[in-house]
Amino acid sequence: MNKIILILIVLISSCTTSVKTEETKNEQNTQAKFKLAKSDYTILTYTPQWHWTFNNVKPSQLQESELIEIEEILKSAIQKHNQTQKNQLIEHNKNNPDDTITQTYYEVQLQGYMRQYVPVINNKNQKEVFINFFCDATDEKNWQTELVQIEDGGNCYYNVKINLVTKEYYEFEVNYSI
Repeated sequence: MNKIILILIVLISSCTTSVKTEETKNEQNTQAKFKLAKSDYTILTYTPQWHWTFNNVKPSQLQESELIEIEEILKSAIQKHNQTQKNQLIEHNKNNPDDTITQTYYEVQLQGYMRQYVPVINNKNQKEVFINFFCDATDEKNWQTELVQIEDGGNCYYNVKINLVTKEYYEFEVNYSI
């Protein structure tokens, strides 16, 4: 009888260990894919004072796996935005041969920016995220708790909204000069 109990204990503990090991491996794989340093981003809780970001929403949270999804959507959004900027530059130079320019000043990159993520649940019960990008936090002392707002600034400041249910982005905006 004691042998049977001992065998059952060994079997149960080995099953539990393998499940925990698998969960740990999955968690490590997820973290390994999201490469942004924690010091370069913050996740802010939505407040109604930020009405220009969203209306009629509830604050939400972000999971590590969702940050990875966001990265993939951002890559596509930035590629499309930059191609549009290049096309507009070509068109401008074609239509203004006496006033050609060599750069758009509104192309952006994924790396080299600080980020603020503001996750919410919209009125369709879908998770959306407002992502605010800016070049440097030295002038923004409270950037990890307060949403950074800048007028103009060119490609040093941009933001975008992403719907994590539909996997679509919208309102991709670079802070153009006023």
